[in-house]
Amino acid sequence: MAPISSIQVTRSDWIKPSRDTPDYKQRVPLSDWDVVMYKSYTPLLFFYDNIEKRTDFMESAILLHALSTVLNDFYPLAGRLVDIGQGRDDIECNDAGVLYQEASYEEDLQTFKEEGYLPHQMDYHHMFPIHFYYSPDDPLLAIQVNRFLDGGVALAVMILHKVADTYSACLFLDAWAKQARGLPYAKGSFDRSLIAFPNNTTITDDAIAHYRQEHKLINASHYDLVMDPEQEQHHQIFSRTSPHGPRPLKSVVLEFHADGLQRCKADAHTAVMTSSRIFMSTKDALFGMLLRAVVRSRDISKDTDVRMILGINGRTKMKTSKNIHYYFGNWMITQSISMNRRKVDSTSLVEAAMSVRRQLGSLNLSLLHSISKIYTMNEDMTVHYLSYQPNSETQVTASDVSTLPFWRLDFGYGRPDRTRGYITSGGNGCLVLFGRSDGNKGAMYDVQLQMDADSIKRLIDDPEVQKYTSRILY
Repeated sequence: MAPISSIQVTRSDWIKPSRDTPDYKQRVPLSDWDVVMYKSYTPLLFFYDNIEKRTDFMESAILLHALSTVLNDFYPLAGRLVDIGQGRDDIECNDAGVLYQEASYEEDLQTFKEEGYLPHQMDYHHMFPIHFYYSPDDPLLAIQVNRFLDGGVALAVMILHKVADTYSACLFLDAWAKQARGLPYAKGSFDRSLIAFPNNTTITDDAIAHYRQEHKLINASHYDLVMDPEQEQHHQIFSRTSPHGPRPLKSVVLEFHADGLQRCKADAHTAVMTSSRIFMSTKDALFGMLLRAVVRSRDISKDTDVRMILGINGRTKMKTSKNIHYYFGNWMITQSISMNRRKVDSTSLVEAAMSVRRQLGSLNLSLLHSISKIYTMNEDMTVHYLSYQPNSETQVTASDVSTLPFWRLDFGYGRPDRTRGYITSGGNGCLVLFGRSDGNKGAMYDVQLQMDADSIKRLIDDPEVQKYTSRILY
């Protein structure tokens, strides 16, 4: 008999905008950058510690009123995807609603807190209201408020990646939290012309190389693409741990404080670099160190490259459009850094940090516009689908959400104590960097990394992980 979950759903509603969406706003097209994304949910989990033991903590009426009100400005989130053919979807803004659930958790939040909020509990997945997108009736946004015995709350959010990147998710959540406190908020813009490429855009060699790396080609002399025959199967099972799926995954949280980060940054410089005033950033050093540790943890040959794929917010490159900061949708591009065990063993942290710096610093807006133009060269958008391999031992997907103010999401009851992802999100080799502002002994970042159990065991014992990490939770 399957164990009974200690989480029980106590409420389930469809929350609609407080005003009917007018007819002239009934359809919102997805951009090309949305279309190529998967129909999978991006999971976020925020823990709110009810320190004052308030009986009205995260009150339902306030959360719901604010949600329905803010949906007037973010009305597409209450809609549904509709297939319009040729690999494209539109958002039908029919006010079908956002899924909102509440659940009781027969445990104290303090237990989670003492264990570092590490997602390893058997019924952790029950804290989320939805997991997979299966049909056009499924919501674009789903929320679950989990209430613990001691009054604490875990706010779980699932937003469909095909309609929003993490920047857009933060824009919406910030608006919801501010509305709950009666404060003005920034409204999202669904104007796709904000990311349109200029008429004089040329397709550069860099764009072609990047495109070929991210997609599957039929003929290297053309831009026509096809899906990898196994890709759809990978996509369907990437987060499952059945006997026929990938190996069971484990999650580890690495806590980085200021002192450890300073040591890591110092070791990413040579004396010559320092005297020449060539400086690596803290994140250059951190991501370089993490890539080295992951390479050492993988059970692959010394000459097999492991690729770290870093997502970059394209909005930061568009200096001439002030409204781009409010653009709601996907406007992210990836940059990759590759390294193998032989190179890691024969070089220092300096080389890895410099590789990260070179890749991130070389990104120009022209690359995004060039790829946008490539997308327009085929009428059928299915040829552009990404060739993401979420369970490959030679791939690590890294997301830096530390720049997004998730830690400021105050609904009137204080800021979240910690942010986490979801243990089965992202497959084997998923890395997320979360920001912290709790002031606890100079704490700055939490890194949540998910891999197969054997690789995690080796990563925990990695000498550089041990040297720079303040605490390891597993």
